[in-house]
Parts: sequence; structure tokens; C-alpha cells
Amino acid sequence: MTDEISVLTDDQKITRYKFIRQISKENETIGNYLNEIFYICTDENRQNRVDTYKRILDECPFGSIERKQLMEYYAKLMDLERRVRKFDNAKFYNEKIENPNSTATADRFDYVFSRMQKENVPLEKVKQFFNESAYAIFSLTMHPTNPTSMEYTIKGGIEFDKYLDKHMDYEQHLKLVETLPLTGQKKTIEQEVQETMAILDVIYETAPKLRIKLIKALENIESYVDMVDVDSPIIQVSIWPAGDGDGNENADVYALKQAVQQLKQRIKQLYINDIKQLSSNKKINIQNRLLNNLYKTIDDLIDDLKTIPQTQDLIYKIKTFRFHYAQIDIRHNADDIMETLAHLTQVNGLTENFLTLSLEDQKKSIIEWLNNDNIIEKLMFTNDEILNKSSKTAARVFGRLKLIKNDLDIFNKLIIAETNSTVNVLAAFLLLKASGNIVAEKETTIDIVTLSESVKDLVNLPNLISQLIDDPIYRKHLFYREKLIIMIAKSDTVRRNGRGAESSQEEASGKLYAMLEQFKNKYPELKNLKIHGFSGGGAALQRGGGRVSEVAHNHSRIARYFHAKTIGPSLLTIQGHQMQILFSPSSIALNTLESLVAQNLHARAQTELKPNGEHYVLPRRAPNGYDETKNIENFHKACQVMRQTYFNYMGDLDNDKDQNSGNYNFNQLFANAPWVSVILGNLSSRPSKRGGISSINDNITVRYLRGENPKLLNNRAITVERVCAHSGTHFLNYLSVSEGLKSLNYDELHDMYLCSKSCRDFMRNTALSLHMTDFDIAWLTMIGEVHPNKTELVSLAKNFSTNRKTKNTNKETLAWLELYAYDVAKLVYKCILDKDPPDNFDLQTPLKSGFSNLSQQLKMREESDEFGRYAQAVMTDFMNKDLDFVLGTNETFALQACYAAADVVNAPEGGLNIELTRKTPF
Repeated sequence: MTDEISVLTDDQKITRYKFIRQISKENETIGNYLNEIFYICTDENRQNRVDTYKRILDECPFGSIERKQLMEYYAKLMDLERRVRKFDNAKFYNEKIENPNSTATADRFDYVFSRMQKENVPLEKVKQFFNESAYAIFSLTMHPTNPTSMEYTIKGGIEFDKYLDKHMDYEQHLKLVETLPLTGQKKTIEQEVQETMAILDVIYETAPKLRIKLIKALENIESYVDMVDVDSPIIQVSIWPAGDGDGNENADVYALKQAVQQLKQRIKQLYINDIKQLSSNKKINIQNRLLNNLYKTIDDLIDDLKTIPQTQDLIYKIKTFRFHYAQIDIRHNADDIMETLAHLTQVNGLTENFLTLSLEDQKKSIIEWLNNDNIIEKLMFTNDEILNKSSKTAARVFGRLKLIKNDLDIFNKLIIAETNSTVNVLAAFLLLKASGNIVAEKETTIDIVTLSESVKDLVNLPNLISQLIDDPIYRKHLFYREKLIIMIAKSDTVRRNGRGAESSQEEASGKLYAMLEQFKNKYPELKNLKIHGFSGGGAALQRGGGRVSEVAHNHSRIARYFHAKTIGPSLLTIQGHQMQILFSPSSIALNTLESLVAQNLHARAQTELKPNGEHYVLPRRAPNGYDETKNIENFHKACQVMRQTYFNYMGDLDNDKDQNSGNYNFNQLFANAPWVSVILGNLSSRPSKRGGISSINDNITVRYLRGENPKLLNNRAITVERVCAHSGTHFLNYLSVSEGLKSLNYDELHDMYLCSKSCRDFMRNTALSLHMTDFDIAWLTMIGEVHPNKTELVSLAKNFSTNRKTKNTNKETLAWLELYAYDVAKLVYKCILDKDPPDNFDLQTPLKSGFSNLSQQLKMREESDEFGRYAQAVMTDFMNKDLDFVLGTNETFALQACYAAADVVNAPEGGLNIELTRKTPF
């Protein structure tokens, strides 16, 4: 065991037993159970462990207050231990000796500046690169992977992180953690905004520290000091709660208005709190002016503060967060945009049924209306009540867009989900203009962001953008905005098209980066245009890819592969638990913010070409003697095979109208997965597809909550991903991978791994998923039986037919999946280590052999959470056998706690663990 793992283990145990002692003061019996669980969890004999877990659960029956209390305290322990590991990992990360060949080195200002100095980048270029690309641009949302209650998230978890950060005794805080409700009701949008603002508060506290870190990095390169404006804000943060209206009718006009006020009131209060700390008799007047909204601009406030000493940090905060704190990203589905336009034009007598027109006629009509001031004025005065009677969706979307003009600082993006036509974008322009906003004019503040999800849309994306560029209105809008933002979803693409879709995502963005010169040559007015990649990833493992801070690096790498000449700064979404991993406490937030800024700057310097065709900063290349291009192409070819294989297994999941899409056998097997705990664990404001439950206290049957025969593959992406993870199989993370890798030469797999960063991320994430896969839990959960021996397993798997229309038994399907996972694991092992698998091979071997530190950390987490996974499996099996079982309060809270416990454990801290990128071959 390494020294790092020993420290992690010790610190984790200290927190564990402090909390158990606190629990035992109030409930000695539960404290004793927890001590038993953690004593036995490291026993090498699994049957001994299971026997203990079973006895404890039998003594605390399902539905009893004891079961509820046991699971809730246990889940809180899982969360506290995760936070300790996260904090220790961040410390290890900062103390590691830098490896010049690691992408993680570009997480720091001093490294990036030294690279540019070493490569003799002209000073004017250093200034340009910094001014245009040195930003941390990200969007925050607690949904969809944060199952803890708002009270626990803010008062429990984030506050606990602060105690760790300040090296303070947290025992008193553990008393509060003990009493806070871990889970609860479905959250309102107001609560989601409050949760997200708790993370914003940490970023607020950290912002001036980022400036100081930048200043210190520049001290080492005297010639750069005058080139970089350290007082200019480099953090651009947005939030999705209230703004994301795609599939969430609760994100209405009122919720959006309320979110604007929440943000404005919070930032004002933070400024007042800071001003109170100043030593000046002028502060009272400034506070009063702030309270009474007498400052018309932030410059007026800054001018007053400049007359007071020691206000530099506060002024930097004001420049960064202004009077709005964060911007709100507006998102709607393309279908909802089109429905809104159809009803808006219908109630105003412009057309009877807009959607029946051909796309060409729709486009002609939109352009005609956009250029007709009388029609725009008519649409602006649409009667809200009449529009609402015609379509609630139209009234909601149009009403929300009308709010934008009132707060131009707070809104700057309209994201169109599943954009598949130029008409979708032009319709958005018309709706914006009709709602009183400025488009395609100098004063416009809104970027129209296309969001592509399916492989079909990704393949068509370059053509779609080319068509948009050719449109005079869109081109004029780009001329004024000077940026083209393309957003690519991660999770839903993989659900629909399998792991091979990761290659399609890269290819789409790479081709677009390379088309920028073509756009500029064709339309000289776009000479200042930059393309910005927007990754809808959210988290490392769940959405594919490497460390969160590497988004810019990955974008620049694929841009260079397609021979792009430059790149704009990258954007990304950060969701759920990943927000707390990356931004809590302040010391970790500082590292995250620096890495996001530095990686964007480094990506620009590595991608942009000099007039002679050379890079300003030499990109990393494959080792000598390896054909990098050929091996990258091999990875893309393997992904193409994976996509086709996945289609053969699943059918056309992109077609929502195809009732026969999905694999019957997988849907049947996973109908027995932990649906109830996943549904109860998803506390977001989004309405459930089945309507959900109005209150956690409702007595409701299992059958009603999960459905008679739920279809895994036809659900929302996060539901699919969590159901697969909690089933113990993680099967969507490796299904079709075997066929893809077998399509290549076995002896060239490692060469591909050495030459392709995408391949390395892909293989490491597959190895992570395989390590977390637990078929003992899967058999208990979905079959209700103990794991069969190898002979029976092989016999069952032989009977399985991969034809998606052939009906297999659940045992045959699960047995086949298990042997399939082993087949993938052996290929991943070969890919990473260039060795044939050893005799004592298991699903954990690839990660153990390739990333030992990370494997040890996962083992530590899996040991801790085994009881929770076992308890969830037992309860799921019980409910599968009695769908009419009525879930009361104790049952639902116990299931929610199981979900929360596993959710914080089986998502590795990809943003912090140094092993994720340090252990690379070059």
C-alpha cells in the first residue's frame, strides 16, 4: 500500500469513528451495527461479510425505524468519507512532482507561461492569447447527480469541507450532520438555485485568490507582467437551475423571475458583508447606496471603493460577479421552440398550421416575418392568456424569453437542444426578436447555442453550421457576437449510440474547428470569429472522457488532428456531486479555477499556427517510431464498429417513435434493477415521466412508482446510467467494446493506446467501470439468487442469442453479460499493458495493473459501501417479488439513503485524482 493510500485510509477511519461515536451517544444499537459493518467489510471472505450484513438487516426489518436510521447514518458516513478522500487527494495532487509529459501540468499558470517563454512566443501573441482564451467558462447545476437534501448539501457537506480546509476540529459539526435530513422531497427550482449558490459562494470567496496566484506566476517572467491584465476577470460562471426548461415544465416564467432575484439579492448581500469588514467611515454610505439600488453601474460602486484602502480583492470580485452574480443559461428543446413559434403565429393570424409547411417554406416565412417590423410588433403584443390556451408550452417558452431584455447582464445563451435544422435556429431568432430582444444587431447579447445529441445529428452538424453561416441573418449575428458556440451532449449520445459515440462527438467538433478558415475566407466579415466547444459532460466517468479540466486540451487535440489553425476557449457543464468535488472547499476551488483557465490558455497556444504553419507552442506527440495518425484512425475505426454493434443490439434508439427500439432481453432483465431507489434518489425539480409522487410521506405501491414493466433503454440518460450502475453491472460502459477492439489487430492495441489520448481516456474509464462491476450484487438484485458457479455460468451464456428480437431468460442474459465483461476486460488489459492476461485475471485486474493507486482507492470505497449495495439489492429483490408492496416513509427513506450512499462512492473523483492522467506513456 502506498503512503498516499495509507494516509487516506487513516484519515477516512478517523472521520468514520468520530461520527460513529457521535451516533452512539444517541443510539448505541445503531452505533454498534455500524462498527460491525466496518469491522467486517475488509474481511477477505465475502460470505463472512454477507452473513454479517444479512444478520444486521434481519434485526432491522425493512420498514422499521431502525432500518431507516441505520441506512441514513451509513449514507452520511459514505459522504463524509468521500469528502475526506477528496481533500487528501487534492493535497497529494499539489505536492506531486510535475511530469512535463502529463496533460495535468497545464493545470498551472506557471507551467503554461514557462512553456510559452521557452517556445519564444511573441509578447503580443502572449497578450492576445491571454485576453481571448484565458478563462474559466462553465455552467453549474445540482441536477441530476446530487441526491442529498438542500439542507444537508449546504449546512452539512459543504460546511464540513470548510472545516477540513481550515484544519479545524469538526466534532461539533458532526452533531449537526447527525440531525440534518440526508434526503427528502423532490426539490423545487428555488431550492436548486439555493444549492447552486452555495457553490457560487465558494467561487466568490476564491476569485481574488485566483488573481493572486496569477500575479505570483507572472513574477517569474518579468517580460510578461505588462502583457497580462491581472485585474481583468477570468471567471465566467453560469447556472442551469431555472434556465434549463428542456423537459421541465416547472421551469416556468415565475421560477425564472425568482432565480434572477435570488442571484441579485445574494450578490448584493455578499458585497455588503465584505464592505462591513472595511475600516473606513465611508462604508456606511456605500452600504446604504447598495441597499437602495442607487448604483447604476458597477463602475460607480468601484469608484467609491477605490477611495478606501485594502479594497482590491473586493473590487476584483465586483468586476467578476457584477450585480447579477452568475448568468442563467436558457435551454429549450428544438421541438418546443418550433411548437412555440407555430402557436404564436397561429394566434396572431399569420398562418393556420406552421408545422405542416415544408422546411423551405418555414424558412421563407420566418425570414419574411423577421424583416417585417409590423409583424414583429404584432407578435410582441400577443395576448398571454390566448397563447396559454393554445399551448402551455408556447406560453411558457415565450414568456421566459420575454424576461431576457429586462436583465441583459444575466442572460447570454439560448441553448437549443437537439438542433437538427437551420429552421430551429432561425425560429429562435424570431422568438427572441418578437419577445423584445435584439438579434443580429450591434447591441445583441445573446449567443444561440446548438446542442447536438444523437450520432445522426453529430454527423450532420458540420453541414448544419455551414448552412447557418450561409444565412445572412445568422451570419450578421455572428459578426457582432464574434463567437460560434457548439454544444455536444455526452450522456444521451452514449445511451442512444453506445460508447463508440465518443468518437462521433470528437469528429464533429474537430471538423467544425477546421472549417473556421473556410468560413472566414468565404465571408471576410467573420475575420474575428472564434469557435468555442461546449462540452455537456458534467462528470468524468458518467459522461466519458478524462479529467474535467482537460476539456480544453481534448478540444485542442482533436482540432489539431483535423488541421484547425486556432481554437476558442472551451465551455463545460459541471453537475451534481462533481460540483462539490471540484469547488468545495475554497482551496480545491482555487486549483479547479486555475486549471480551467490555464488549460484554455495552453490549448490556444498549442493549437494556433504561426504564418509559417508551425505551432506557437509545440504540441505533445506520440513516442518516436509510432505512427500517430494511423493509430488515432484505428481508434476511430474501432468506435465505428462499436456504434454499429450497439445498433445491432439495441435498434434505433434515436427514433423516439419506434416502439420496438431497445433490446427486449436487456429491458426485461433490467426491469428488476433498483428502479425504486433511483427514482426516489432523483430529487430534482424535473417531473417524473410517470408523474412521480407528490410527497415522500405518500403510501404508494412499488408497481405504481416504477411501472409495470419499465424499459431501461427508453428512459432519460441519467436514469439509464444510474440504474445500470446501481444494478452492479455498469454494462452500458462496456457493451459493444469487445467487437470494436476485436476489429483491430490484437498486437496493435497497445500502439493505439500509446498514440491516442482519446483511447487512453476510453480504456481507463472502461477499466474503472469494470472495477466497480459486481455481478454478485447483480445476481442478487435482479435474479434473487446467489451467483452461479463458472460451469453454470458458461452453460447459461451459451444459450443466449444476441438477436435483439429473440427472447432469452433473465439468467441467460445476465450470464452472457458477465462473460462479455470478462472478454472486454482482457482486451482492455492488453490495450493498456501490452500483455496477455494472467491466470488469476478478474474484472479488477486492468485497473489494478494499469493504475494501482486508483485501484486501491476504488477498493477502499467499494469495501466501505458494500453493505449499502447489499442492502439495496436485498430490498430490490424483495420489492420485485411483491410489486403491490406499499412503500411508507421508513421504506422510502431507507431506499433513498442506499441510493445516496452508493452514488457518492462509485463515481471516482476524476477531477482530482492524480493517477487519472499522470500515469501516461508520454
